[in-house]
Amino acid sequence: MSFFERILLALQFEMPRPTSYGLFHLLCLAVTALVLVLLTVRKHPDREKTLKTVLLVYGVGAFVLEAVKQIIWSYSFDPATQTGTWDYQWYAFPFQLCTTPIFASLLGAFLKKGPLRDALLSYMAFFTILGSVATAVYPESCFVSTVLVDIHTMYLHLGSLVVSLYLLLTGEVRATLWSLLRGLGVFLVFVLVAEGLNLAVYHSGVLGGETYNMFYISPYFVSSLPVFDAIQQRTPFAVFLLLYLIAIFLGASVVWLIARAAGKKRTQAVV
Repeated sequence: MSFFERILLALQFEMPRPTSYGLFHLLCLAVTALVLVLLTVRKHPDREKTLKTVLLVYGVGAFVLEAVKQIIWSYSFDPATQTGTWDYQWYAFPFQLCTTPIFASLLGAFLKKGPLRDALLSYMAFFTILGSVATAVYPESCFVSTVLVDIHTMYLHLGSLVVSLYLLLTGEVRATLWSLLRGLGVFLVFVLVAEGLNLAVYHSGVLGGETYNMFYISPYFVSSLPVFDAIQQRTPFAVFLLLYLIAIFLGASVVWLIARAAGKKRTQAVV
C-alpha cells in the first residue's frame, strides 16, 4: 500500500452515524451560532475587507473539504486482497444547489463591488439559504458514518447559512425587489449550467449505469427531492421543470419577505 493510499484510508475514519439533534449536530449548531454572533454583533471598521474574508474563508474551506470528499468516495480498499480501486461516484458530482455557494462565494471574494458581485451575494442571501436551513433543521439524510464527510456536510451547509445571514443582518444585501431579481438571475444561470451538465454527461457515455442528476432536474433520472419525484413521474418534463423553478423562487421570496419585514422593524427601532 502506497503512502498516498494510507492517507486516503486515514481520511475515511468512521464513527457512529450522527442523528438529528444528537451531540454532533448540536455541537455544529452551537459553533454556527457563535460564529454568526461574532460576525454580526462586533463592529468591523473595514466592512469590505470583512466581507471578502468571510467569503474567502467559507469558499476555500468548503472547496477543500469537497475535493477531499470526492477523492475518498472514489477510492475503496479491499483488505482481503490488499488492493485499492478507483471508481468516480458520478452521483456525487459537486454541482447541486447546496454546493453552488462554493462558487458564488469564491467569485464574490475576488470581485469588486458591482452588479455581478451584488447578484451573487443576493443569490446566496435568498436562494441558497433554503437548503442550508433545511439541513440545519433536519440533517438526518445527509449524515453518514465517515467523520470527514459529516464535517464537510455541516461546514458546507451551516457555513453557507452563516454567510447568508451575515449578508442580510449586516445590510450587505438589502431586501429590495431588485436584489431578489438579481438573485433569481444567478439561480437561472446555475440551472442552465446544471441542465447542460445533465445532458452532456449523460450522452458522453461515461456513466456506465450510474446516476448523474445535477439540481435533481435531469430528464433522464427521477428527482430524489420529496414531492418533485412524484411530479416528475406524473407530468411532462417541461411542467416538472417549471414547477421546480416556481417552487424555488417562491421559497426565496419568502426569505426575501422575512428579510424585508425585519429590515423595516430595525429601521423603526432606530427612528
